[in-house]
Amino acid sequence: MRLVIISLDAVFAQDADHLLSLPNLGKLAREGVFCDNVQTIYPSLTYPIHASIITGCYPDVHGIGHNEPFQPEKEPAMRAWYWDEKHIKTDTLFSQAKKAGRECASILWPITGHSKQIKFNLPEIIALPGEHQVLKVLSYGSTWWLIKAELRYGKQRVSTKQPHLDDFSALMARKVIERQYVPVKKEGSREVRLASRRKQQRHMPDLLAVHFTDTDTMRHTYGTFSEEVTASLNRLDERVGSILDKLAAHDVLKDTIIAVVSDHGHADITGSLPLDAWLVANNVPARAQTLGLGAYLHLRRADYLPVLRALQDNQELLQIAHIYTREELRAMHAPEDILLAVEPVEGLVYVDGEEEPHHVATHGFGPHHPAAKTLLWLSGPPFAKGERLSGCNIVDIAPTLAAAAGLSLPRAQGRVLEEAFLWSQEQQRRRGE
Repeated sequence: MRLVIISLDAVFAQDADHLLSLPNLGKLAREGVFCDNVQTIYPSLTYPIHASIITGCYPDVHGIGHNEPFQPEKEPAMRAWYWDEKHIKTDTLFSQAKKAGRECASILWPITGHSKQIKFNLPEIIALPGEHQVLKVLSYGSTWWLIKAELRYGKQRVSTKQPHLDDFSALMARKVIERQYVPVKKEGSREVRLASRRKQQRHMPDLLAVHFTDTDTMRHTYGTFSEEVTASLNRLDERVGSILDKLAAHDVLKDTIIAVVSDHGHADITGSLPLDAWLVANNVPARAQTLGLGAYLHLRRADYLPVLRALQDNQELLQIAHIYTREELRAMHAPEDILLAVEPVEGLVYVDGEEEPHHVATHGFGPHHPAAKTLLWLSGPPFAKGERLSGCNIVDIAPTLAAAAGLSLPRAQGRVLEEAFLWSQEQQRRRGE
């Protein structure tokens, strides 16, 4: 059974009412399973969360604890991110689908560079200063497919900025679906089907993952709630609808599992504090790495108590709302090499160096923040109709999708959401009778 995963970056629980009023996501919720209480992971950054969505694991297992490795010696603009698939240390839905003999496609899904699992891959890659964006994407993705796609559809990409980038991503997703079909050829007055119906379906992508970032850009730029953000949510609904319509046009929507997921919300920024500069200036044996809002502390294990005391003694000065100890971090499944982390008071962000934040809203907060609750839609033959889940964890998504699609994720730390399946709904109905 085919699986389509659509990620709505920076969409969270407080967007639910508006999204459910829209034609496509509203219908998807009414006809499938919906949850507006999905607990995201720590830290609430795009790359660690998307690694969790695709593996069912937390950062202490999948190995992605930040968008980028710790690179204090480099200027922020020169820091590489976790773009390469090899950084993920466990099985993914992509790898398990490939093992099962299925084809995968990915449009701007994080951490898919140089993937050996994905046949049609447009990875999310950002060129650093001095690099060429197109050449970098070609080298990290499915080179020949991308060259052909660029020649055919490149003129339809208005720009690589939002909302144009997501419009192009939706176009590429639709073209992937189209491309996998063996078309009907006209010979005179006759139509000759070039392959059997069964073969056409076999050539559809068995797993398609798409990552939309329009709303994330709008929230970073205009704040957590604004007219621009609302407009971006409306555009997301249209893009999701265009993918569903393409599947329906080829008469395969009814046989396809649809999962629409989101990763984190945002918090507005009113000020910043250069935590790393303070640590260096005061000879504290640790370095800070911003998480957007909060920060990791990188230190030697032998320096744990001195650094903890320095933070506690200066908690008011540094405007620390919470210090995450190593015990708390282990309980949250944070990366094992992170021994301390901090979260600032509301409105403040910790920055690397002395620079001011470039955004007016951001993420990178702990699990108790109101914006740490995200959304999930599930639809397709295995799932219940009109079911609303009371809550789940973001690591539950991958094992649930694996179970629905007949795949295996033995190392997943999340659980299968059995209550989302049609057979569970039928069992409850029979018990009620």
